[in-house]
Amino acid sequence: MTTLANLRSLHSTIGAALDDIERIYRTCNLDFPSLDTPFYDHQRAEPTAADNGSHPLKSNEGSKQEIEAEKLSRAPDVVNAVNLIVAACGQLATSVQLPFYVLAESVHLGHITAALSFLEASHTVDILREAGSQGMHVVELARKIEEVHLGKDATSATGARRLDPAKLSHILRLLATIHWMREVKPDVFANNRISSAIDSGKSSAELRDSPESKYQNTNGGAAFIGMSTDDVFRSITYLREWLLPSKDDRTDAATPFNLAFNTEEGYYSWLERPENAGRLARASCGMGVARIVEGGLSIADKSVYPWDTLPQNAVVVDVGGGIGSVSVRLAEPYPNLRLIVQDLQKTIALAPKARIWGSKHKELFDSGRVSYQVQDFFQPQPPTLNVPGVGAVQYPAAYIITRVLHNWPDAQCIEILKNLRAAAGPDTKLIIHEMILPLACEDPSAEDAARETGLSDVTSSLAPKDSPLLPNLGKATAGQYQFDLTMMTLMNSKERTLKEMCELTKTAGWRIVKAARVPPPVTWGWMVAVPN
Repeated sequence: MTTLANLRSLHSTIGAALDDIERIYRTCNLDFPSLDTPFYDHQRAEPTAADNGSHPLKSNEGSKQEIEAEKLSRAPDVVNAVNLIVAACGQLATSVQLPFYVLAESVHLGHITAALSFLEASHTVDILREAGSQGMHVVELARKIEEVHLGKDATSATGARRLDPAKLSHILRLLATIHWMREVKPDVFANNRISSAIDSGKSSAELRDSPESKYQNTNGGAAFIGMSTDDVFRSITYLREWLLPSKDDRTDAATPFNLAFNTEEGYYSWLERPENAGRLARASCGMGVARIVEGGLSIADKSVYPWDTLPQNAVVVDVGGGIGSVSVRLAEPYPNLRLIVQDLQKTIALAPKARIWGSKHKELFDSGRVSYQVQDFFQPQPPTLNVPGVGAVQYPAAYIITRVLHNWPDAQCIEILKNLRAAAGPDTKLIIHEMILPLACEDPSAEDAARETGLSDVTSSLAPKDSPLLPNLGKATAGQYQFDLTMMTLMNSKERTLKEMCELTKTAGWRIVKAARVPPPVTWGWMVAVPN
């Protein structure tokens, strides 16, 4: 296919995907969400008591139609079409631009990161929410930012560094140029669908008087931006020094994070320092944003595993399960299961106090169908499991391990999985929830191997047949590869391809027999392994 034919094919892909979206929205008598309107998180469509009447992602201007339109944007057929549009637009733009322009834009992406860091830390989005769709002039915006950071008497504060409205306008204009917000009139800026996704919902007065509460009761968007543009961005600037061969002993650090923050501690241990309490709260909230981006296939779905076929009181161990959110989602629809949540002492001690699900699931805890056990996954599993309401059980029916392995290098992952394998019975299953990164090229050998093992659904191309799109959909999935480097930067770990996951589990005595991507096809997935 000639270059121009490829470009025409990409253009046709965009048009066909737009037709699909238009058909779906017209059927529901809705319009696709406008870039100029706020973002409505359909998973938090209604305020909670903790929101104190100010919902983070729902203003009084939001109509029922706008909220329903946002919900529909997450429908699998719509997301499939959106992925094709994003992939084709990204590939088309890169194909037609002069290489130097592409390089120049890419090398200056750090400028955008810095601008986003300022946007979040200055609380600009939260302040602009109060101005509404008409926006706010940078002079007034600068004054309000000063009030939030310096107090009510900011104008008379002596010795304080002031915010230059002219410089503020240049930062916001860059963000408006890449559609992060709107410049509605010269030097007058307003939020849009993108920027409002990091709106904390807090008032200027709340942010001034209790800045530490900014991330509480939010979707994690602001915290994620804060963490990514601070902890992660500072760390990844040391990627070159850390990875390239060098005679400098300083680059023997475990991670780029260690170089950036001049510490020998691991990232999570460092966060637990008293002086990093604010960073810890931000990171804890920011990691919750995964629920928005990881897709909608719950572990309770029978396509992951036929949980209803397990016998009464079958024991499932949630390894590194935190406060038990995954276990609750699994226990609720399957009364035949007994869930044991394993984690470290500090987490287990907090878990009963952190039942964010309230009294709704009280029966699960009172009956012992969801219980807690202190267990370090780097230590051998106990020879028997003491299950409330059941007694001693030698082998669990299954281990589930959700978003844990990507936190650790291969050697530690193998150690974790070997401990589970040593305690597993002949019929125990291991169910892993992680990203399954596709390659950026076709791999016929992987296709053949996967076809033989029944894993071809995961190794097949995400792009339509005979499409010029990259097999991994290029820009549509690029964020997952960036997150992969985040894990490398902070913890010397990574997201893994299916081949890497198969090799990892095989070394630890497990064999993956089933794998599925979260629909619509994204990089998150579920894998089922059996003792090898």
